[in-house]
Amino acid sequence: MSTVHAAARPAGVRPDGDATDVGAYAAAVRVALADLGPEQVEELTDGLEADLAEAWADEDRHHAPDLVGAFGTPWAYARDLRAAAGLAPERIVRGPRGALRALRAEVRRLPYDLRHELRSTRWWPEVEDAATSLRPAWWLLRGWALAQLVVWIATPGNQDPWWLPAEPLPWAVLVVAVVASVQLGRGRWAVGRRWRPLLRGVSAVCAVLGVGLLVYLPAAQRSQIEGYEDRLAQPPSDGVVVGGRRATNLFVYDAQGRPVPGAQVVDQAGDPVLLDETPGAPWDGAQIWTTGADEPSYAVAATGPDGERRWNVFPLHTLTESGFRWADDGSWVPRADSTGDVRPPAWPAAELPSVDTWADPVGGAAP
Repeated sequence: MSTVHAAARPAGVRPDGDATDVGAYAAAVRVALADLGPEQVEELTDGLEADLAEAWADEDRHHAPDLVGAFGTPWAYARDLRAAAGLAPERIVRGPRGALRALRAEVRRLPYDLRHELRSTRWWPEVEDAATSLRPAWWLLRGWALAQLVVWIATPGNQDPWWLPAEPLPWAVLVVAVVASVQLGRGRWAVGRRWRPLLRGVSAVCAVLGVGLLVYLPAAQRSQIEGYEDRLAQPPSDGVVVGGRRATNLFVYDAQGRPVPGAQVVDQAGDPVLLDETPGAPWDGAQIWTTGADEPSYAVAATGPDGERRWNVFPLHTLTESGFRWADDGSWVPRADSTGDVRPPAWPAAELPSVDTWADPVGGAAP
């Protein structure tokens, strides 16, 4: 049971009257009737949204600025429903419970009073028209933020925020979330009353998250670009580059083209030649995957006479990840019981063509 009441309207103001206003207005009417039992509230407001929408579509009401201007405040409308049904006015409850109910009513009434006051000004209708035209952008932002939230919850720690996803599953989530957000915003999908508080809560979370992402993503991109530029501007302190790529191992052959295992390689100053700034560190770029392996391998250094690790002894051998441990000094070293599992690399060639040298091994002149 619901009735729609007419009232005098100011002329010349464009109405809002979308489905969202109708739903919010009807919800506020039910709040104003909350002191009645659920069955009475259901009976009084059954079909209220449809009645309001139909009455609002009446040409005679298009001079009103909004639903409040057309039908009065939700609280006044609720009083009319009570009177039409022959019910007594809302009784005043004394004590803390009554004060809490009054406070809740004032808080819920505030947005309607504020909107009504703003729409009575000359400048607000233009501002509201501009904001209304941006609603499709908000629907897209809400869907985009919701997709990121769903993906983050489904794969915690595995997904960084994105403008657009790079994988099929996040793309599917994004499409579904955006379509759902747009359809709800357009009023094409009906939402039951019991789900509306949840929908409003999700929308509020998406609003905060969306604004946060719009601030965070450009800053993160700038930081990432600056980091790349800094790394490009600074030449590597150690390493061997061949054909534009870092060498991951070196293989030494003698003048007769025979392999020389355990060759110590130094530069013109006698400093050891290293393949990386941090040799032996278990970072992703140092991983070596072999066919059929269940875990990666890492390079291991040769050991000097005092137990020090020599990273300029080539070729480097490898050990699977499970064969390492963290030493007390924070270094990544082979476990004592895994030294027998160290594997030599495969040489690129069994031998190379022999060469004629210009000097002997100690630097003397050739005869």
